[in-house]
Amino acid sequence: MSKQRHISRLASPRSWQVARKATKWIAKPMPGPRTKAEGIPLVVLLRDVVGMIENQRELKYLINTKQILVNGKLYRETRFPVGLFDVISFPTVKKHYRVVLTTLGKLQASEISDKEANMLLLQVNEKTSIKGGKLQINLSNGWNVLTDSKTKIKVGESVLFDLKKNKITENFRFSNGAQVYFVRGKRAGHSATFKSLKETGVLRRQKIAVLELGKETIESSLNNLITVGAKKASITVN
Repeated sequence: MSKQRHISRLASPRSWQVARKATKWIAKPMPGPRTKAEGIPLVVLLRDVVGMIENQRELKYLINTKQILVNGKLYRETRFPVGLFDVISFPTVKKHYRVVLTTLGKLQASEISDKEANMLLLQVNEKTSIKGGKLQINLSNGWNVLTDSKTKIKVGESVLFDLKKNKITENFRFSNGAQVYFVRGKRAGHSATFKSLKETGVLRRQKIAVLELGKETIESSLNNLITVGAKKASITVN
């Protein structure tokens, strides 16, 4: 078994909801914009987590016959890493699934509507000014989008990207009342309401979000969160 294409099941990330002792090896995700813990090979998600296929050969058939798309695109590698809020579509049967987290922080897939399948929620990782008065926005799934330089979108905010229109249609800030989602940490997979932001530390400043979770008021590092909507979640998150 090639160790370049596989890893030990026992050493697989905790976010992978797989049987640790079923077989010794499991597919290793290809290099991409996500860390190993934040992404999962397409074959592992569909076979081990969701149970839509029985083996890699079935997935190869779906790929070769263009019966499976990820975020509206055809990827030919079974180890392609899919991650949080990616959309997996089966166009011939008109079925769509969004990658989400369980309340235990495990990657899972939830069925969504045709309309929602056109929408991606992505976080802004970086902004770069380029020639011609354009602004390049680098997104959490590795995509880059060109917008007008006057676009008021900040790093750390999230955007709703319309796959049909091929453009950003909304952006969500960490503002009072916004819905946020824990992407990491002990509350990964849970949603909360954003109340305010504060900073702690002297030499190393850290941004802390004050949140409302049920009837509790809690605090968490801003790095653990993504905004998913202005007042309510704009997509399926569980």
